[in-house]
This record gives sequence, C-alpha cells and structure tokens, in this order.
Amino acid sequence: MAKLSPIKVVSALPGTNCRECGEETCMAFAVKLIDHQVDINDCKPLVSEKKYAKKLKALKEIATPPIRKVVIGTGDRKMIVGDEEVMYRHELTYYNPSPICIEVADDDLDEVAKVTKYVNDYELYRIGANYYLDGVAIRCRSNDAKTFAAAVKKAKEITDMPLILCSTNPEILRAGAMVVKDKNPLLYAATRDNWEKVGKLALELNCPVAVYSSDLSELKSLATSLHEAGVEQIVLDPGCYYGSGNVADTIGAHLQLKRAAIEKDDKLVGFPTMGVTATAFIGKDKNMSEGERIAAAYEEGKMACLLMCNACNLLIMHTMDNWFQLAMVVVRENVYSDPRVNPSVDAKLYEVGSPDQDSPVFITTNYTMTYFTVRSDLQDLRLNAWLLVIDTEGISVESAVAGGQMVASKVAEAIKETGVLDKVNHRIVIIPGLAARISGELEELADLKVVVGPRDSSGIEKLMKGYDKDSLMKDYQAMKA
Repeated sequence: MAKLSPIKVVSALPGTNCRECGEETCMAFAVKLIDHQVDINDCKPLVSEKKYAKKLKALKEIATPPIRKVVIGTGDRKMIVGDEEVMYRHELTYYNPSPICIEVADDDLDEVAKVTKYVNDYELYRIGANYYLDGVAIRCRSNDAKTFAAAVKKAKEITDMPLILCSTNPEILRAGAMVVKDKNPLLYAATRDNWEKVGKLALELNCPVAVYSSDLSELKSLATSLHEAGVEQIVLDPGCYYGSGNVADTIGAHLQLKRAAIEKDDKLVGFPTMGVTATAFIGKDKNMSEGERIAAAYEEGKMACLLMCNACNLLIMHTMDNWFQLAMVVVRENVYSDPRVNPSVDAKLYEVGSPDQDSPVFITTNYTMTYFTVRSDLQDLRLNAWLLVIDTEGISVESAVAGGQMVASKVAEAIKETGVLDKVNHRIVIIPGLAARISGELEELADLKVVVGPRDSSGIEKLMKGYDKDSLMKDYQAMKA
C-alpha cells in the first residue's frame, strides 16, 4: 500500500484551520492523521456538522487503514487493536502492540478474583521500560446467565481494564454485557448460528464484537453481514488449532486474511484478527499434573509467539506463569518496536550508586541495550561510578565507532559539556574495548588518561580489580611531561 499523501487527506478536511482538533492547521492535522497520532473523530466540525458529510465519507474511504481500528474498554487502559497498514514491520511500522489478555472461567468467583487481580497488578521492568498485561477474558463455563453476570461483576469490582465476554449464547452475553455496558467490552463471539442476535446486542450497547469461524469464506460473510447491519467495530477469529499441520493452518489463516486486506484491498476482511491460544488447554483436567500443565503452556507459548510475530492483533491466553509472560511481553516489544527509530536513552551524565570525586568515569553509547547492560553490571558490582552516555543516535558501540557516531572529537565534546572532570579529582576515563581505536586521539583532544575497558561489560569486574587511580594518574603526568 502506497503511503497516503497529506495533500489528499487535507482535501477531505473542512479546510477552515479552526484549531478545534488542537492543531494549528488542517495540514498539520492531516500529517498527524497519516502517522496515526490523531483520529478522524478528533476533527469536531467534520464529524458533527452535516455540511461536511460528504467530506467525512471521503476521508473515511481514503484514510481508514486496510486493517481497521477497534477500541475495547475505556479510559487510560483501553485496548486499541488493528489500525495497521503493512504486512511486515520493516515496510513501515506496526502501530498498536497486540494486547495480551488472560482468560478465566465464570463458575469460580475466587478464581475470577485471583486472575483479574493478577492481570490488573502485573508489571515487569526490563531495560528501562515497564510492561503490562492488558485485559481479562471471562469465559462462560457455567452456561448460566446469572453466574456469568456475577463473574463479570466481580472482575469489574477489581479492575478498570478491558473485559472480553465469552459465550456463544446471546442471552448469556447480554447478562454479562449489561453489567459492564459503560465499559465497552468485546463480545465474543458471533457465529453462523447467533450473529443476528449478537449483532443487535453490539449495536444496542455500541460495543465491539468478535466473529468466529474456521471457514474463512464464512468468516468473511459473517463480518460483511454484521458490517452492513451497522456494526463497525469487528474482530476476526479464524480459530486456533493445535496438532500436526494445524498450527501451520492457524498461522496461514491469519496471513490470508491480512494479505487479502492489505495487498488485495479487500475491505470485507479489513478487520483486526485475534488468536485464542488458551485452546491449548481444551480437554485438560483442572487437576492435571505439573508436568502436563507446563507441556500445555509450552505449546500455547509457541502458538502465541508465532501469532504475535505474524501480527495477530489480540491474544487470549491461559497461562499465567511469570516465565511465560516474560517471554510474551519481550516478543511483543521486539515485534512492535519502530524500525525507523533506534532504541535509545538520553545522552547525558548518569550517576550509578553514590559517586564522588574518587569514583571512576565510564563512557558508553546511548543504545538502550548497551546502556542498561553496562549500568546493570555496574550496579551488580555495587560500584559507585559516573557513567557518561554519548549520543550515538541509538547505535551500539562497535557500529557507532565504525559509522562515525562515536568519534574522539564527539566524546571529547561530551566530556567538556557535561563537566564530568570537574566532579572528580583525576583525569581518567574508561572506554569500551570495542572503541579502543579512538583512545589515542581522545587522550590528545581531551587531555586525559584513557583506559581501554573490556569488549563486554561483564568484564568490568576483572578490570576494576586492577584499577589503581593513583598509578594511572602517575602515568598521565608522565605522559604530559
């Protein structure tokens, strides 16, 4: 799909530069709309004034991405799925990381409370960022409307996160949905047997609906019927199946849907997809052995990673083990990082521990992985140190030295600008071993004693065992003489 032109977008806007959207001009709004930073509905006159009805229709036709956006939940923790326009991340970027939801059956309120609290409180810190789970899927196992409604109510009391209500019985879905009708839940699922009733419920409550069928032609037909009936927020579930050949078929179904929408411009399947990897536990006894449970979790993890890497837009999972969720949030972060932007931290002087005038000065790049690895190794050694981070445009040491982002003159300038040498009583800096080639020039430009450190920060411990500030300063003075 060709990148949309701002000129084409602005022609479908009011053109009044009214600033109601928060932007100075309609052109500025058009640019942000293309970059998924604003929504069509943010243009208030376009949406509310009848005289712009034709323009609104035209804008939706040209600016709606091949995979439409669906919003589940409300408030700061709402889930945005879809809103994508490329098959592969390297073509442009993916915009909305796939939410990860955990399912729980409705017939055990204690378990509902346990799972909901786990999802609500889950937080993982890794390499400078916090990662979270996104929602709870309540599955009707009781086949009883009152029991289902009670489970939904229990979850609502614990969290304001998005909820997915799972049943193929429209009356049971209604019972649960009425409890959280103000929370924009996802109704799962409309099928060939119930789509009319589920569709009417979705329209009545103005909430999104998931459509399920393992037959892609039938799935397309159901989605088309719901859309023609007025349901705009639709998620497609082509099924999630395990066993020989079934995994490939599952991934293939998602790819076929996306390829049809993105590459063939088939608007009838231009909706986000979801994968219910929790089906790995179908038929498993609640009191299964630990070994059997871990084996099922492993199968679920493989499927979940495959779906995530192929841009499945929403996952409903069963396993709650920390080792499992760590893998999933890391995979998600890797897939959905922006290939146009190198991961980086601010280039400045950092304090590790409580450094003083006798503390060593380390230098590294502002590539996220490099910075946090070096900092973590220093902290593990309980070393009080100054850590000077150079702006290398988010590139690692070896690549930055080769590409010219980490040269002696730039490092010398950073040393001067941060005033790090005014904070210590020595003129010694430690540079990465992979930057050894700049050591001589850096000594001349910045009037320093440069110590070439290890090629990997795990070697800092060995380096510091032989680090002698006084001896190095004597070397510096001899060098100056």
